[in-house]
Amino acid sequence: MNTEGSCQAPPWEAAPFGVVSLLEMLEFAARDFLDLSYNVGVMLGALRRFGQQPNDLGRAIGQSMSGLPEKCKRLDLPVTGGLLGDFMVESLSGMSDSEKAEVLRNLKVTGDLRINNVKFSAERMVQHIETIYRGLRIELSSLLLRVIPREKGAYISEEWLADTVLFAKFPDTVVEFHRAGRCYAYGENTACVFHLMRVVDFLLGEVAGKLMIPYDPRTWSAVGQYITKQMEQKYQTKTDDWKQSEPFYASILSDLNAIGRAHRNPALHDLDKKYDDREAKHMLDIVESFAKHTVEGL
Repeated sequence: MNTEGSCQAPPWEAAPFGVVSLLEMLEFAARDFLDLSYNVGVMLGALRRFGQQPNDLGRAIGQSMSGLPEKCKRLDLPVTGGLLGDFMVESLSGMSDSEKAEVLRNLKVTGDLRINNVKFSAERMVQHIETIYRGLRIELSSLLLRVIPREKGAYISEEWLADTVLFAKFPDTVVEFHRAGRCYAYGENTACVFHLMRVVDFLLGEVAGKLMIPYDPRTWSAVGQYITKQMEQKYQTKTDDWKQSEPFYASILSDLNAIGRAHRNPALHDLDKKYDDREAKHMLDIVESFAKHTVEGL
């Protein structure tokens, strides 16, 4: 029996946030899913062909069941695996101890389940196999998958923003960006904007700290008003430090006005405000640019 990968966990259990590519899913599960469905069909066919020949029926059923419990474990189908186990237990229930030992020994050595002396009726086998098939369909239908468009794939990657000054200085902001990126990839655009506003709030708090002014996260006005006031002073009265930093703060003010006016208040306070993919992508781009620029100037 080929046991390669038999103990391998489903790829979505190891992948970040349970997201895997179609290729990974096919490489992992396509053959096992096909084998499960095919082998259940073979068992039903064997009942029609060998219903009156117990030994031939037992061998055909046993061969079809070989490896199925392991495939169920690999595919995370515990109910179907349990139903297969019940079938196997009943298949062995009427055997002598020596017959059971032979079946189990052969199963261990070859991986084949050979039942040479079926002790219960074909009708009972039909009940088992139909129950297994129904359980398989129910479990497969309960495992839901969602396709993420190719153009959004970069936003669910852990590598996004990992090798940046932003991550080196404020790693928690990158975690928040990743949350925003996942929301965008999943089509939850309003949630995406909400997470982006948390990044902006945090960075503005850092800007306020550098300016040595108080910051109220409920409003951005204090930071903007302070920067505006400093910029409006006569050039001769400005300190050398401010003159050097003014282009940086001017950009902060510009970004702050654009982001706040267009998105911040509606995103947080208006339930009727909705964002489409284009708007969410635009916000991802401008907040990412704002964050990188801001952290480099702090």
